[in-house]
Amino acid sequence: MTPVRRFFAICLALLCFSAAGQNAAPPPPAPAANPKSTACDDAADVLSRVICTKTLRVGVRTGYPPFAFEDAGVLQGFEIDLARQLAGSLGVTPAFVVVTPANRLAMLGEGRVDMVIATMGHTLQRDREAVFVRPHYYQSQTIVLGRKELEIGGMVKLRGNTVCVTVGNSTNAELSVNGARLKLFDKASSLVDELRLGGCSLVAQDDSFFASYLQQPAFAAAYETKFGFAPLPWGVAVARGGGQRLADVLALSMQQLHISGALQALAKKYGVDSPFLERQRLLWASSRCAQITSLNDPACVMAPLDNQLEPTPFAQRVDQLEDYLYKLTGTKVTLAVFKTWVALDLLFEGVWFSVLLVTGAVLATWAFALAFGAGLTSHKPWLRRSMRCLLWPLQSTPLILLMVLASVLVGAAGATSPLVALAAAVVVLGLFNGSNAGQAVAEAMLTLREERAPAQPVLSAAVYRARAQIVAFMVNATRGSPAASVMGVPELLSALNDVASFSSERITTYTFLLIFYMLLVAVVHRLANVWQARLALSGGAYA
Repeated sequence: MTPVRRFFAICLALLCFSAAGQNAAPPPPAPAANPKSTACDDAADVLSRVICTKTLRVGVRTGYPPFAFEDAGVLQGFEIDLARQLAGSLGVTPAFVVVTPANRLAMLGEGRVDMVIATMGHTLQRDREAVFVRPHYYQSQTIVLGRKELEIGGMVKLRGNTVCVTVGNSTNAELSVNGARLKLFDKASSLVDELRLGGCSLVAQDDSFFASYLQQPAFAAAYETKFGFAPLPWGVAVARGGGQRLADVLALSMQQLHISGALQALAKKYGVDSPFLERQRLLWASSRCAQITSLNDPACVMAPLDNQLEPTPFAQRVDQLEDYLYKLTGTKVTLAVFKTWVALDLLFEGVWFSVLLVTGAVLATWAFALAFGAGLTSHKPWLRRSMRCLLWPLQSTPLILLMVLASVLVGAAGATSPLVALAAAVVVLGLFNGSNAGQAVAEAMLTLREERAPAQPVLSAAVYRARAQIVAFMVNATRGSPAASVMGVPELLSALNDVASFSSERITTYTFLLIFYMLLVAVVHRLANVWQARLALSGGAYA
């Protein structure tokens, strides 16, 4: 037996005797149907339960090659083999339980798994929910990837560009703050599909996810990493309640895997070897970090990533409100948009741009309605024909396609600022709705000419007669304003989309969006009714 294994055998024996001593008195009043199973299940200490049952329940992911994937019904990958080695160091058998990024910490806290090794980064925020084993076993960074011909010089060049991301990625906030417009997906695999189909020109995700794809010659020939940011250490996690001793023993195992080079060899086997693992091997093999006491030495162990967003002064009160609503209704309401300054700034910016957008769209609809009404009824044939030629494509093309076309034209001109995008969106909304309202004005004018011939009615009389249609298209312009998000306008839909990308909360966020636009439409409708009432008071002038 090697000295390392002998050391672990002594440690485990002492732990077992300790657990037995703690449970020796008082004796159970009566044996259960399966005394051993009951005693193991009731053990408060996770390590004692693992040793007692000789089974380590490991939470792992699937569908994330080469770290964890299923092949012919068999789990394989870097993390799967690492879990087997850690279980072997305890002298127990691993039992794999599939987890997801959304439930892995919950399953750990509920005691449904003893350990999680599922591509989970070690952050200060997660430190409050689990105990992370150190040393870490891997390190990733978020990379922005796109077609080779697309030139992106770094984070500052992302402003105005759309980046496809997965919901809940902690680095989404940094992308959003730097002006990127985010498009959300639930699964990382969807990013690759959209990239290949042309739905996304840029995607952002852990470099570990793209490792297997970049090993494919065809993929590597078409796409490349533009830049990386936010390095994140990965750690094995155990429960905070009763998991500390298991974490201590696993830390010894992980230290030896680094010192011996076994962890790096395992990474090479699956093609995920990295400079980080080489640095860790050299560090833990050094005289300072090769000792057991070095597991608590800040010079040897890495600190978790501090990715916590600056909280608002009233974040604690928001938490209290969430708790109150939960107790009152039994429904978990998350108000993440009010908890951090990043989210709140995005909210205020979105509201401001939405108000500007709607105001501009309503005024543009009014102006284009007058222009089309006058042009379609002009006595100059060339002007009437020009207006009809313009009217046909505007009425037969969906609004979203007009927005996309305008976005392409604005982008081709090199103008990507939010204000330019706002102005372009106002023009598109005004043309789309104003052309229809203008046709109603023109039809009213032609009717008036037939009624009053040979006298010629004024345009104001036609506006008065078509006032209901004009109001309807003004309201329609308000409802259609969220479509401007495809042009990069940071209005409320775009802003809340960005908030949801890093808060992992969408129901409450989009409910707020729905209420906001309902109120905005109601305000526009009310103002339009006031305008109609004033027209009615002076209706005699148009009759």
